[in-house]
Amino acid sequence: MRIAYFDCSSGVSGDMILASLLDAGLDFEYLKKELGKLKLAGYKLSKRKITKSGFTASKFDVIFPKTRSRLKERPLGEIKNIINKSGLSSKVKTLALKIFENIADAECAVHNIPKNRIHFHEIGSTDSLVDIVGFAIAFEHLNIDKVYASSINLGSGVVKTEHGLLPVPAPVTSVLLKGVPIYSGEDRFELTTPTGAGILKTVADSFGFMPLMSVETIGTAAGTFEAIQQPNILRVFLGQSAKELDYDTDSVIVIQTNIDDMNMVGTEHMMEEIFAAGALDVYFAPVYMKKSRMGILLSAITKKENLKKVIDAVFQETTTLGVRVFEAGRYKLPRFFKKINTEYGSMNIKIGKSGNKIITSSPEYRDARLLARKNNVALRRIYEVARQK
Repeated sequence: MRIAYFDCSSGVSGDMILASLLDAGLDFEYLKKELGKLKLAGYKLSKRKITKSGFTASKFDVIFPKTRSRLKERPLGEIKNIINKSGLSSKVKTLALKIFENIADAECAVHNIPKNRIHFHEIGSTDSLVDIVGFAIAFEHLNIDKVYASSINLGSGVVKTEHGLLPVPAPVTSVLLKGVPIYSGEDRFELTTPTGAGILKTVADSFGFMPLMSVETIGTAAGTFEAIQQPNILRVFLGQSAKELDYDTDSVIVIQTNIDDMNMVGTEHMMEEIFAAGALDVYFAPVYMKKSRMGILLSAITKKENLKKVIDAVFQETTTLGVRVFEAGRYKLPRFFKKINTEYGSMNIKIGKSGNKIITSSPEYRDARLLARKNNVALRRIYEVARQK
Protein backbone atom coordinates (compact mmCIF):
# COMPACT_ATOMS: atom_id res chain seq x y z
CA MET A 1 0.00 0.00 0.00
CA ARG A 2 1.46 3.36 -1.04
CA ILE A 3 1.01 6.12 1.49
CA ALA A 4 1.73 9.84 1.66
CA TYR A 5 2.51 11.72 4.87
CA PHE A 6 2.40 15.53 4.92
CA ASP A 7 4.47 17.41 7.49
CA CYS A 8 2.42 20.57 8.11
CA SER A 9 4.65 22.18 10.74
CA SER A 10 4.63 25.34 8.60
CA GLY A 11 1.01 25.04 7.58
CA VAL A 12 -0.47 23.84 4.31
CA SER A 13 -1.86 25.41 1.15
CA GLY A 14 -3.05 24.05 -2.17
CA ASP A 15 -0.05 25.27 -4.17
CA MET A 16 2.38 23.86 -1.58
CA ILE A 17 0.69 20.45 -1.65
CA LEU A 18 1.03 20.33 -5.42
CA ALA A 19 4.62 21.64 -5.31
CA SER A 20 5.61 18.97 -2.77
CA LEU A 21 4.18 16.21 -4.97
CA LEU A 22 5.97 17.63 -8.01
CA ASP A 23 9.17 17.63 -5.99
CA ALA A 24 8.48 14.01 -4.99
CA GLY A 25 8.24 12.85 -8.59
CA LEU A 26 4.98 13.98 -10.20
CA ASP A 27 5.75 14.73 -13.85
CA PHE A 28 5.19 18.44 -14.56
CA GLU A 29 4.43 17.95 -18.26
CA TYR A 30 1.87 15.28 -17.41
CA LEU A 31 0.24 17.60 -14.88
CA LYS A 32 0.01 20.43 -17.43
CA LYS A 33 -1.48 18.09 -20.04
CA GLU A 34 -4.13 16.80 -17.65
CA LEU A 35 -5.03 20.25 -16.31
CA GLY A 36 -5.48 21.39 -19.90
CA LYS A 37 -8.56 19.15 -20.01
CA LEU A 38 -10.35 21.68 -17.78
CA LYS A 39 -10.40 24.11 -20.74
CA LEU A 40 -9.48 27.07 -18.52
CA ALA A 41 -7.76 29.88 -20.41
CA GLY A 42 -5.55 32.81 -19.51
CA TYR A 43 -2.97 31.29 -17.19
CA LYS A 44 0.42 29.61 -17.22
CA LEU A 45 1.98 27.15 -14.79
CA SER A 46 5.43 27.61 -13.31
CA LYS A 47 7.62 25.22 -11.34
CA ARG A 48 11.07 26.14 -10.14
CA LYS A 49 13.63 25.26 -7.48
CA ILE A 50 14.36 27.85 -4.81
CA THR A 51 16.19 27.95 -1.49
CA LYS A 52 14.06 28.56 1.58
CA SER A 53 15.96 29.02 4.87
CA GLY A 54 18.77 26.84 3.53
CA PHE A 55 16.47 24.11 2.16
CA THR A 56 16.13 23.38 -1.54
CA ALA A 57 12.43 23.28 -2.34
CA SER A 58 10.03 23.45 -5.27
CA LYS A 59 7.82 26.49 -5.84
CA PHE A 60 4.64 26.09 -7.88
CA ASP A 61 2.72 29.09 -9.22
CA VAL A 62 -0.26 29.81 -11.42
CA ILE A 63 0.68 32.92 -13.41
CA PHE A 64 -1.81 35.36 -14.93
CA PRO A 65 -1.24 38.30 -17.31
CA LYS A 66 -0.81 41.60 -15.49
CA THR A 67 -4.00 42.88 -17.08
CA ARG A 68 -6.09 40.02 -15.69
CA SER A 69 -7.12 39.40 -12.09
CA ARG A 70 -6.54 35.92 -10.66
CA LEU A 71 -9.89 36.11 -8.85
CA LYS A 72 -13.11 35.01 -10.50
CA GLU A 73 -16.23 34.39 -8.48
CA ARG A 74 -17.73 31.02 -9.40
CA PRO A 75 -20.78 29.26 -7.96
CA LEU A 76 -20.41 25.61 -7.00
CA GLY A 77 -22.56 24.57 -9.96
CA GLU A 78 -20.17 26.20 -12.43
CA ILE A 79 -17.18 24.50 -10.82
CA LYS A 80 -18.96 21.14 -11.06
CA ASN A 81 -19.71 21.74 -14.73
CA ILE A 82 -16.09 22.60 -15.49
CA ILE A 83 -14.89 19.39 -13.85
CA ASN A 84 -17.65 17.09 -15.13
CA LYS A 85 -17.28 18.28 -18.75
CA SER A 86 -13.51 17.79 -18.73
CA GLY A 87 -11.75 14.78 -20.17
CA LEU A 88 -10.28 13.83 -16.79
CA SER A 89 -10.65 10.31 -15.42
CA SER A 90 -13.67 9.49 -13.27
CA LYS A 91 -11.42 8.96 -10.24
CA VAL A 92 -9.89 12.43 -10.59
CA LYS A 93 -13.31 14.03 -11.09
CA THR A 94 -14.79 12.27 -8.07
CA LEU A 95 -11.98 13.29 -5.73
CA ALA A 96 -11.87 16.91 -6.92
CA LEU A 97 -15.65 17.27 -6.58
CA LYS A 98 -15.56 15.75 -3.11
CA ILE A 99 -12.99 18.34 -2.00
CA PHE A 100 -15.09 21.19 -3.39
CA GLU A 101 -18.23 19.77 -1.74
CA ASN A 102 -16.49 19.71 1.65
CA ILE A 103 -15.31 23.29 1.23
CA ALA A 104 -18.83 24.29 0.16
CA ASP A 105 -20.25 22.68 3.32
CA ALA A 106 -17.85 24.79 5.38
CA GLU A 107 -18.88 27.94 3.47
CA CYS A 108 -22.54 27.13 4.19
CA ALA A 109 -21.80 26.78 7.89
CA VAL A 110 -19.93 30.11 7.99
CA HIS A 111 -22.43 32.18 5.97
CA ASN A 112 -25.63 30.31 6.91
CA ILE A 113 -26.85 29.98 3.34
CA PRO A 114 -27.83 26.91 1.27
CA LYS A 115 -25.22 25.25 -0.89
CA ASN A 116 -26.87 26.24 -4.18
CA ARG A 117 -26.32 29.90 -3.27
CA ILE A 118 -22.62 29.49 -2.47
CA HIS A 119 -20.32 31.64 -4.60
CA PHE A 120 -16.64 30.89 -4.18
CA HIS A 121 -14.27 33.85 -4.22
CA GLU A 122 -10.66 32.77 -3.55
CA ILE A 123 -11.68 29.08 -3.77
CA GLY A 124 -13.44 29.67 -7.09
CA SER A 125 -10.42 31.30 -8.68
CA THR A 126 -8.54 29.54 -11.44
CA ASP A 127 -5.47 28.91 -9.29
CA SER A 128 -7.55 27.18 -6.61
CA LEU A 129 -9.20 25.04 -9.29
CA VAL A 130 -5.73 24.14 -10.54
CA ASP A 131 -4.55 23.30 -7.01
CA ILE A 132 -7.50 21.06 -6.15
CA VAL A 133 -7.87 19.30 -9.49
CA GLY A 134 -4.07 19.10 -9.74
CA PHE A 135 -3.96 17.30 -6.41
CA ALA A 136 -6.58 14.82 -7.60
CA ILE A 137 -4.49 14.21 -10.72
CA ALA A 138 -1.37 13.67 -8.61
CA PHE A 139 -3.21 11.36 -6.21
CA GLU A 140 -4.16 9.07 -9.09
CA HIS A 141 -0.90 9.34 -11.06
CA LEU A 142 1.35 8.62 -8.04
CA ASN A 143 -0.82 5.64 -7.03
CA ILE A 144 -1.40 6.96 -3.51
CA ASP A 145 -3.68 4.70 -1.47
CA LYS A 146 -3.68 6.45 1.92
CA VAL A 147 -2.88 9.97 3.13
CA TYR A 148 -1.75 10.97 6.61
CA ALA A 149 -0.77 14.37 7.96
CA SER A 150 0.81 15.94 11.02
CA SER A 151 -0.94 18.39 13.30
CA ILE A 152 -1.39 21.64 11.38
CA ASN A 153 0.22 25.01 12.08
CA LEU A 154 -2.35 27.71 11.32
CA GLY A 155 -0.25 30.85 11.68
CA SER A 156 -1.79 33.89 13.38
CA GLY A 157 -2.74 37.51 12.85
CA VAL A 158 -5.11 38.53 10.04
CA VAL A 159 -5.53 37.74 6.36
CA LYS A 160 -6.88 39.98 3.59
CA THR A 161 -9.82 38.44 1.69
CA GLU A 162 -12.76 39.48 -0.49
CA HIS A 163 -14.69 39.86 2.78
CA GLY A 164 -12.05 42.22 4.19
CA LEU A 165 -9.53 41.49 6.93
CA LEU A 166 -10.27 38.22 8.73
CA PRO A 167 -8.60 36.64 11.74
CA VAL A 168 -6.31 33.67 11.18
CA PRO A 169 -7.43 30.97 10.82
CA ALA A 170 -10.06 32.18 8.36
CA PRO A 171 -13.61 31.11 9.30
CA VAL A 172 -13.87 28.50 6.52
CA THR A 173 -10.49 27.05 7.50
CA SER A 174 -11.67 26.83 11.12
CA VAL A 175 -14.79 24.87 10.16
CA LEU A 176 -12.88 22.54 7.83
CA LEU A 177 -10.38 21.66 10.53
CA LYS A 178 -12.87 20.71 13.24
CA GLY A 179 -11.59 17.54 14.88
CA VAL A 180 -8.08 18.01 13.48
CA PRO A 181 -5.11 18.72 15.82
CA ILE A 182 -4.14 22.35 15.15
CA TYR A 183 -1.93 25.01 16.73
CA SER A 184 -0.46 28.44 16.04
CA GLY A 185 2.87 30.11 16.70
CA GLU A 186 4.60 33.48 16.43
CA ASP A 187 4.30 33.83 12.65
CA ARG A 188 1.83 36.67 12.04
CA PHE A 189 0.35 35.55 8.75
CA GLU A 190 -1.86 32.82 7.32
CA LEU A 191 0.04 29.54 7.10
CA THR A 192 -2.94 27.30 6.36
CA THR A 193 -5.41 28.24 3.63
CA PRO A 194 -8.95 26.95 3.05
CA THR A 195 -7.75 25.11 -0.06
CA GLY A 196 -4.98 23.29 1.81
CA ALA A 197 -7.29 22.53 4.72
CA GLY A 198 -10.02 21.29 2.38
CA ILE A 199 -7.70 18.93 0.54
CA LEU A 200 -6.23 17.32 3.65
CA LYS A 201 -9.51 17.15 5.57
CA THR A 202 -11.01 15.29 2.61
CA VAL A 203 -8.27 12.75 1.97
CA ALA A 204 -6.34 12.27 5.23
CA ASP A 205 -7.08 9.07 7.13
CA SER A 206 -5.65 10.53 10.33
CA PHE A 207 -3.67 13.47 11.68
CA GLY A 208 -0.74 13.21 14.07
CA PHE A 209 2.46 11.21 14.13
CA MET A 210 4.00 9.70 11.03
CA PRO A 211 2.82 6.11 10.50
CA LEU A 212 5.25 3.24 10.21
CA MET A 213 6.41 3.34 6.61
CA SER A 214 9.31 2.61 4.30
CA VAL A 215 10.03 5.99 2.66
CA GLU A 216 10.78 5.96 -1.08
CA THR A 217 10.94 9.68 -1.83
CA ILE A 218 10.55 13.03 -0.07
CA GLY A 219 9.15 16.16 -1.70
CA THR A 220 9.72 19.66 -0.32
CA ALA A 221 7.60 22.68 -1.24
CA ALA A 222 8.35 26.33 -0.52
CA GLY A 223 5.80 28.80 0.75
CA THR A 224 5.70 32.49 -0.14
CA PHE A 225 6.35 34.09 3.25
CA GLU A 226 9.47 33.89 5.38
CA ALA A 227 8.50 32.20 8.63
CA ILE A 228 10.03 33.17 11.97
CA GLN A 229 9.98 29.93 13.89
CA GLN A 230 10.97 27.47 11.16
CA PRO A 231 11.46 27.27 7.38
CA ASN A 232 8.21 27.90 5.53
CA ILE A 233 8.16 24.56 3.77
CA LEU A 234 5.79 21.63 3.37
CA ARG A 235 7.25 18.14 3.12
CA VAL A 236 5.59 15.02 1.79
CA PHE A 237 6.95 11.52 2.43
CA LEU A 238 5.91 8.90 -0.13
CA GLY A 239 6.48 5.22 0.50
CA GLN A 240 5.10 1.83 1.38
CA SER A 241 3.16 0.95 4.48
CA ALA A 242 5.31 -1.05 6.90
CA LYS A 243 2.41 -3.49 7.23
CA GLU A 244 3.52 -5.00 3.93
CA LEU A 245 6.73 -6.18 5.58
CA ASP A 246 7.03 -9.56 7.31
CA TYR A 247 6.66 -8.00 10.75
CA ASP A 248 3.91 -6.87 13.03
CA THR A 249 3.88 -3.11 13.49
CA ASP A 250 2.36 -0.68 15.95
CA SER A 251 3.05 2.63 17.65
CA VAL A 252 3.90 3.27 21.28
CA ILE A 253 4.51 6.35 23.41
CA VAL A 254 7.92 6.79 25.04
CA ILE A 255 8.07 8.83 28.26
CA GLN A 256 11.49 9.97 29.50
CA THR A 257 12.88 12.07 32.30
CA ASN A 258 16.28 12.67 33.92
CA ILE A 259 16.46 12.41 37.73
CA ASP A 260 19.38 13.33 39.98
CA ASP A 261 17.79 14.51 43.23
CA MET A 262 16.06 11.50 44.77
CA ASN A 263 16.99 8.48 46.85
CA MET A 264 17.60 5.64 44.40
CA VAL A 265 16.73 3.01 47.02
CA GLY A 266 13.14 3.27 45.82
CA THR A 267 13.76 2.52 42.15
CA GLU A 268 12.33 -1.01 42.43
CA HIS A 269 9.08 0.33 43.89
CA MET A 270 9.04 3.13 41.30
CA MET A 271 9.34 0.63 38.47
CA GLU A 272 6.60 -1.61 39.89
CA GLU A 273 4.16 1.30 40.19
CA ILE A 274 4.84 2.52 36.65
CA PHE A 275 4.29 -1.01 35.33
CA ALA A 276 1.07 -1.22 37.35
CA ALA A 277 -0.13 1.99 35.69
CA GLY A 278 0.03 0.32 32.28
CA ALA A 279 3.62 0.62 31.06
CA LEU A 280 4.77 -2.02 28.59
CA ASP A 281 8.38 -1.58 29.66
CA VAL A 282 10.32 0.51 32.16
CA TYR A 283 14.09 0.88 32.32
CA PHE A 284 16.79 3.03 33.87
CA ALA A 285 20.12 4.16 32.44
CA PRO A 286 22.89 5.96 34.36
CA VAL A 287 23.62 9.50 33.16
CA TYR A 288 25.94 12.35 34.09
CA MET A 289 23.93 15.53 34.57
CA LYS A 290 24.76 19.18 35.22
CA LYS A 291 27.47 19.86 37.78
CA SER A 292 28.69 16.29 37.06
CA ARG A 293 25.97 14.82 39.25
CA MET A 294 25.15 11.16 38.72
CA GLY A 295 21.54 10.50 37.88
CA ILE A 296 19.28 8.15 35.98
CA LEU A 297 17.42 8.38 32.71
CA LEU A 298 13.99 6.90 33.36
CA SER A 299 12.23 5.59 30.25
CA ALA A 300 8.73 4.13 30.17
CA ILE A 301 6.97 2.72 27.12
CA THR A 302 3.20 2.59 26.95
CA LYS A 303 0.24 2.49 24.61
CA LYS A 304 -1.53 5.76 23.92
CA GLU A 305 -4.61 4.80 25.94
CA ASN A 306 -2.52 4.43 29.12
CA LEU A 307 -0.42 7.57 28.63
CA LYS A 308 -2.03 9.70 31.35
CA LYS A 309 -1.93 6.91 33.95
CA VAL A 310 1.75 6.24 33.31
CA ILE A 311 2.67 9.94 33.43
CA ASP A 312 0.70 10.28 36.68
CA ALA A 313 2.69 7.37 38.15
CA VAL A 314 6.01 8.93 37.09
CA PHE A 315 5.12 12.23 38.78
CA GLN A 316 3.79 10.42 41.85
CA GLU A 317 6.81 8.16 42.36
CA THR A 318 9.69 10.46 41.36
CA THR A 319 10.91 13.97 42.07
CA THR A 320 10.84 15.05 38.43
CA LEU A 321 9.05 18.25 37.43
CA GLY A 322 8.58 17.32 33.78
CA VAL A 323 8.71 14.51 31.26
CA ARG A 324 9.45 14.22 27.54
CA VAL A 325 6.87 12.38 25.44
CA PHE A 326 7.20 11.16 21.87
CA GLU A 327 5.71 8.49 19.65
CA ALA A 328 7.84 5.63 18.32
CA GLY A 329 7.03 3.01 15.73
CA ARG A 330 7.78 -0.64 16.44
CA TYR A 331 8.58 -3.53 14.16
CA LYS A 332 7.84 -6.79 15.94
CA LEU A 333 8.32 -10.41 15.09
CA PRO A 334 5.00 -12.25 15.21
CA ARG A 335 5.24 -14.34 18.35
CA PHE A 336 3.44 -17.20 20.04
CA PHE A 337 3.92 -19.46 23.07
CA LYS A 338 4.46 -23.19 22.94
CA LYS A 339 4.37 -25.49 25.97
CA ILE A 340 7.16 -28.09 26.14
CA ASN A 341 7.80 -30.97 28.52
CA THR A 342 11.25 -31.45 30.06
CA GLU A 343 12.73 -33.78 32.64
CA TYR A 344 12.11 -31.03 35.19
CA GLY A 345 8.50 -30.33 34.22
CA SER A 346 6.52 -28.39 31.62
CA MET A 347 7.21 -24.77 30.69
CA ASN A 348 6.35 -22.18 28.04
CA ILE A 349 8.68 -21.14 25.22
CA LYS A 350 8.25 -17.80 23.45
CA ILE A 351 8.87 -18.15 19.71
CA GLY A 352 9.36 -15.31 17.20
CA LYS A 353 8.79 -15.88 13.47
CA SER A 354 9.27 -14.01 10.21
CA GLY A 355 7.10 -15.55 7.54
CA ASN A 356 7.42 -19.30 8.03
CA LYS A 357 10.90 -19.09 9.54
CA ILE A 358 11.56 -19.26 13.28
CA ILE A 359 13.95 -16.42 14.13
CA THR A 360 14.26 -16.75 17.89
CA SER A 361 12.97 -18.76 20.82
CA SER A 362 13.40 -18.28 24.53
CA PRO A 363 12.11 -19.97 27.71
CA GLU A 364 9.62 -17.92 29.68
CA TYR A 365 11.65 -16.64 32.64
CA ARG A 366 8.99 -17.11 35.31
CA ASP A 367 8.37 -20.73 34.29
CA ALA A 368 12.11 -21.43 34.20
CA ARG A 369 12.66 -19.89 37.64
CA LEU A 370 9.79 -21.91 39.12
CA LEU A 371 11.21 -25.18 37.76
CA ALA A 372 14.71 -24.32 38.98
CA ARG A 373 13.48 -23.78 42.53
CA LYS A 374 11.16 -26.77 42.47
CA ASN A 375 13.93 -29.12 41.31
CA ASN A 376 16.76 -27.41 43.22
CA VAL A 377 18.86 -26.94 40.09
CA ALA A 378 20.54 -23.91 38.55
CA LEU A 379 18.41 -21.64 36.39
CA ARG A 380 21.07 -22.01 33.72
CA ARG A 381 20.37 -25.76 33.58
CA ILE A 382 16.66 -25.18 32.93
CA TYR A 383 17.52 -22.86 30.03
CA GLU A 384 19.93 -25.43 28.57
CA VAL A 385 17.34 -28.20 28.67
CA ALA A 386 14.64 -25.96 27.19
CA ARG A 387 16.81 -24.92 24.25
CA GLN A 388 17.51 -28.56 23.40
CA LYS A 389 13.81 -28.99 22.78
